[in-house]
Parts: sequence; structure tokens; C-alpha cells
Amino acid sequence: MEVIYWQIVVAGSTGVAYLLGSRIICVGVAGAWTLWTFAMLSYGPLVILQMFSAWGSFFAIDAFTKQSRQLTEFKAALDGFRKDDKKALIEAKEKGRFTLLSDSSHYEYMLLEMGRSDSSIMILSGWISDKVIDGRFLRVAAQALERGVDIYVGFGYENSEGHHEMTRPAKRALVSLERLAREHRNLHVGRFNNHQKALVVDKRRVVCGSHNWLSNRAFKNREQSFIIEDNAAAKAVFLHSSPLITDNPAFEI
Repeated sequence: MEVIYWQIVVAGSTGVAYLLGSRIICVGVAGAWTLWTFAMLSYGPLVILQMFSAWGSFFAIDAFTKQSRQLTEFKAALDGFRKDDKKALIEAKEKGRFTLLSDSSHYEYMLLEMGRSDSSIMILSGWISDKVIDGRFLRVAAQALERGVDIYVGFGYENSEGHHEMTRPAKRALVSLERLAREHRNLHVGRFNNHQKALVVDKRRVVCGSHNWLSNRAFKNREQSFIIEDNAAAKAVFLHSSPLITDNPAFEI
């Protein structure tokens, strides 16, 4: 029984270090137990048991904490989505139908999906900028439009005073999109009070997170999005958001 109690102490101290301290402190505690074990114990099975108590506790709590933190970040990323859309996306994520997308991967991923989309792609962002709506973006978008892909672009986050700031980079981006829309009527650009940050591809895949798809290329802060492979969730977001784009055109053609 003494051995069991001792392992409870080892596992408990490791867990408390993580929960009340930090991940680094927990690693330090598990490492300290490792040094103590090899210095004080010589019986092989007991050494293995104690290593399992220390590091097993660390990895178990670490996995649970990451999963919990990830779900919290995901729910925060759905700010601005309709209640039923949020529910569908959360259910899809909990079923494991997702992968992660981080930082500079967003721009390349957006162009990749635009380049291979079959029928439609919708991009929702708070702001736009010519840092993203650049020559490469416009070329890929033009090629998709020529293939018959419908592209929907929505932006226009408003502050507490109901104002959306159109910076010079935003105005230049809008001019480029207007020029492209005059050549391709299947490009729809809408400006409205939008806080959703999402990419919906062919109504079967939706990517949502903290990233402003149409304005951010600097990545001064950590950006993470979730790629959700779920037809029902993707269709719901598309059907609820695309009318906001078509009913609020950013310019007249």
C-alpha cells in the first residue's frame, strides 16, 4: 500500500504543478521526480512505475488542457456566427472532423482552395487590404471566375459607433475588386457589419478562426483557424451569409 500512496503523491504533485503553476513548472516537477527516482531507486519495475506516475500525469493533463483550451479558442472564433451555425460547427469539431491552420499558412491555403474550388468560395473578413488583395490573389481569383466558380467576398466590421474604417490599403483593394467584378459578374463583394472570419469552399468545407482573411499578412499575433470538413455546417454558413454579401454590394456595377 505504501507504494500506491507514494505514486499518488508523485502523480498528485505533478498535476498540482500544472494546474496551479504552469506547463513549464510541471515539466520541472516531473523532471525532478525523474532525477530522484534514478538516484534513490534501483528496483526496475518500481522505477518504471514511478516514471509512469510522473510523466503519465503530465501527458494526460497536458492533453486534456490543450483540448479544453482549443475548444475555448474555437468557440471564441465563432463570434459573429448565427447560433445554429455555431452549434453545427461545434458538433462537427467535437466529432473530430477538423485540422488546424496557423499563421502564414492562411494566405497560401486560401489561394490553394480558390485555385481548386469547383463551384463556389466565400471569404468573410472584418477588413480588407491590398496586402492580401494583391496581384497574385487577383490572378488566382480571375482564373477561378473564368472556370465558372462563384466568389463571394464579405467585409465591413464596424466599431461601437457604427463606423467601418476604410484605410488607403482597403480602398486600393476595393478598387481592384471592383475592376475584377466588372469583368466577371460571378464575383460578389459585399460591405456590411461583419465580424465573421471564415472561408467556405464548395459548401462542403468551412474554415473559421481568428484570422482576417482579406487583410492580415503580417502575423504579428498568433493566428489559428479550424478546417471543418462537414457539408451540413458549410452549407449552413454559406446559405446564411451569402445573402448578406449580395444584398449589400460594396460598389455598383
